[in-house]
Formats: sequence, C-alpha cells, structure tokens
Amino acid sequence: MFDDDGYLRGVSAQQFPPGSLRHRLGRVLDHPRTPKVLAGATLAASTGLVLARGNRRVQIAAAAVIGACNRLSEIRTPYGRDGADQMTAVITQYRTITALIADERVSDDIFLRAVNFQAGLSYAVSGISKAFGSSWVQGDALPEVLRTEAYGRGPAAELLRRHPRLCRALTIGTVAWEAAFPLVYTLPRRQASHALSAVKLFHAGVAATMELPRFVWGFVGSHGAVGYVLDTRGERRSFEKSVIGIAGGVTLASALIAREKRKIAEQRRLGPKGVSRLRGDIGVVEYVVNRPQEGPDRSGPVIVLECGLGQSLDSWEWVAEGLARDYTVIRYHRSGYGLTKSRASSGDLIGAILDEVRADGEIVVVTHSIGSLSAASYVRDPRFAHRVRALVVVDGTDPDLLKADRSDRRRFGAFVQAQVHTLFAAVTGIHEWAPNAVERQAGYTPDTQYSHVQFVFSPRNVINSIREYRGVHTEGVLADLAAVKSVLVIASGENAKQQSVFAEKLGADFEVVEGSAHRSIIGYRNHAEKVEGAIRRFLHEG
Repeated sequence: MFDDDGYLRGVSAQQFPPGSLRHRLGRVLDHPRTPKVLAGATLAASTGLVLARGNRRVQIAAAAVIGACNRLSEIRTPYGRDGADQMTAVITQYRTITALIADERVSDDIFLRAVNFQAGLSYAVSGISKAFGSSWVQGDALPEVLRTEAYGRGPAAELLRRHPRLCRALTIGTVAWEAAFPLVYTLPRRQASHALSAVKLFHAGVAATMELPRFVWGFVGSHGAVGYVLDTRGERRSFEKSVIGIAGGVTLASALIAREKRKIAEQRRLGPKGVSRLRGDIGVVEYVVNRPQEGPDRSGPVIVLECGLGQSLDSWEWVAEGLARDYTVIRYHRSGYGLTKSRASSGDLIGAILDEVRADGEIVVVTHSIGSLSAASYVRDPRFAHRVRALVVVDGTDPDLLKADRSDRRRFGAFVQAQVHTLFAAVTGIHEWAPNAVERQAGYTPDTQYSHVQFVFSPRNVINSIREYRGVHTEGVLADLAAVKSVLVIASGENAKQQSVFAEKLGADFEVVEGSAHRSIIGYRNHAEKVEGAIRRFLHEG
C-alpha cells in the first residue's frame, strides 16, 4: 500500500525539480518505510502524552511531535486522510501554538476553548452539510456506506444491513443530533454530560461498525474541552463569545454591503443601462429593448431572448449587442425575477412587451437553459403562433431529463442543496469575498458583470429559481417546440452529447461552440459571437 505503486504511495517529491534539496527531502519522505517511522513516533508521543499526566511541558512536546508527524503524513500523500486525522491535527497544533503564551493559566484556557470551539463547529457543520444532502435526510447514506467493501465487512455492519429500518433511522438521527450539537451548551451540566456520553457511544458504534477506531480518539479527545467550557459558562468574557461576536459582526457587515450592492445594481439597470418597467394590468415587468441604430422597423423581425434559470437579462449582453445591429432585440425577466413583480405567464409578459414597444414583425425566440421550457409555453399560443418564425435553443433544458431529475430524490436534493448554498452566500454576502462559478464563467463589461453577479446572488431570485425549477411544465414541451417551423440547437462543448439528443427529439439543426460551458457559451464574448454567428446563418438560410 505504501510502495511506489501502492494507493498510499508518497507523492511529495513530484512537485519539485529533480536534484533540488526539496526533491531529495521529498524522496526521503516518500520512502515506503517513512509511514512506519511516523506511526512509531506518533505512538511514542501518544504514550508520553498519556503517562505525563500533570506534566505540562512533556504534554506540549508530545503534542508537537504528534502534530508534526500528522502534517508530514499529509504532505507525503493527500489520500487516506479523514475527519479523525484532521481533528487530531487541530488539537495538537492548538496545543503547540498556545504553549507560546507565557501565562500557563491563560495558555491552557485559550487552548481548551479553541478545541471546544472546533469540536462544536465540526459537529454542527457536519450535521448541516448532511441536512443538505438528499441521501442523508432520506436515510439512504448509511445503508450505502455499509454496502461498500471498505466499511461494511464487520459483524456490526452485517447486523445493520439485516435491519434496514434501524439503519435508516440511525442515518436521519445522525443528521439531527450533529446539527443540534450546539444546544448542549444550553443544557444543565448533568444533562450536558449525558449528551456527551451519548456522543461517545455514537463514536464507539462507528468504530465497531465501520472499523474506524481513530474517530473515538480524534473526537472524544475534544470532549474534555467541551466539559471545561460547560463548567465556566458564567464568565463574562470568553474565547467563544469573542469569536462568535467577531464572526457575527463580520457576517452582518458583509450582508449589509451585499444588500447595498444589490440596490445599486438595480438602480444602474433602470438608469444608464436603459432597462424599462412596464406597468399594466398584469403587473410590473422589467425589460430592455435594443434596436438598430438607423431606427426602429416595426414590421421587421423581433428577437426575444429567454434567460436561463436564475439568470439576468444582462447574461445576454454580448449576443444582444451583436444582433441589435440588424434586429430589434427584447430581453425581459420572467415572473418573480428582478423587478418583475407580475405573476403572469411568459406569454402574457411577452404579449404586453410587444404591444408596449409596438413591434409587429415576425418573432424569433432564442432561449438559454430552462428558457426553452418557458418559450414552449407560448410558441403555439394563438397570439404568437403565426408570428414565430424560428426558435434557437442555446444549451437548452431537455424536458425529459428535467422530469427525471425532479422525480429522482437524489438529483432533486442535489439541486436544492446547491441552491441553498447559493442562498446562504447571497444572504451573508460571502460571494463578494470568494471566487464563484458565476464570475468564472462570465466575462462581461465591468458594469454588466457587476449587475449580473448581484442579480444571481439576490436571495429573492435564488428562491424564485427554486420555484421555477419545481413548477415549470414539462408535459407536451417537445411537441410545442418541435411545432416551430425552423429550430436550431446550439450546444456548449461540455453538453454537446446531451444536446445532440435533444436536437434529434426536436428535429432541429445542430451546432456546437467548442470549448464553452453552460454559462460561458453566452458569458464569454468569443463564445457569444459564435452563438450570434450561428443565429445569423440560421436566419439567413431559413
């Protein structure tokens, strides 16, 4: 396993040039015997840690050795690490760092409170993460783990497999108690001790079932720090209160900054960006019209751009800018998105906008992602059917696949989990300080990029995207789309195979924008220009 061809072989030397000092040191660290040496040193230090009860200096030295061995093992190979290794590393590193504080009482107090904070955070975050995973909340995770060769070989695992209801209950129960772990700090001391004893039994059960005894030592070792904090809850100032206060203040400030930026983005859309709001019987609709510079041709073709799930009308910037040289281009926000307060259907919104701008010509509908399903709701509407000249689907949503995803608990759970993460980032403003997929797959002009990112990370829009995903109709969509006289499917490079099947179902022409992804196909200018070119060729040939 530790040999050069084994799963846990050393890989640290690979990142340095051959012959360099770091490479030579890496070769020593990568040697198959090194793990045994590190394990021996860890065992010796652990023994010293146990025997040196009351000897603070020896305990700190032993913790430093264990932490160093753990770190060297992590550098040697990134594989095989688990939560127990990480918790052990945290405890030993905290002990080593706090030893630098001269006052022993202060040093020990900060160490114990830091370990306690890490323990509470580890349990709570683990539970909350599991709560967002469909396999955990539906009780399927533990049965699946026990079916693996690595964790399902023991007699306890075999016993649980014979009792699926118990296994499912334990799965859901794990999510519940881990997420609720912080409540232990509100319990009376005696009840809190009982709760910690139950957690110890949980780790012992995991050790017996999955043969993971390290979790007992890794996590139960932190319970002493939890007990220390429970015994000192009456103190006015503590490490935990300081950390929570600072974290809460930073989060609140971040959330307020994000909220103000969203307001600024809305004001910019209504100001210099030329977005309009239609106020009529159906409610308020946000839209923008781009026309050729030589003046509007009310009888000429009108291109209607349908946005993807949770995406802003700004996402079409490059495509709209190019097409508007020769066509009237309309972009709008569907029901519930942006400043569109109306709950009317997409067909009603489009009809109102066309009447407002007095566009009487043929209609070309261009959709992105789930926008294809929105278009299906009106392309055969008697108000538009005779006017719809062509349909262009850019990396569109196949209704058959969406129906399958929504009916599959795992896939639907994964979607909701992703949206909840986005919602959390939106509410707290974390997206302002950390890289995100929206910015990575879009390269608009700075003002548009700013507006688009703020739109995607608007809590209201995130919630609306979940509503739309759940509620958009899939029945009869293929027939409605295929009924359009001319249909073109333009696929991103990453979804080319899937989109080719979709194109066959629609009897549509098919093109691929190589190197593009689902968002970047219209988010990067070079990809968007290829989309525009494909649309122009399609309309010219049609």
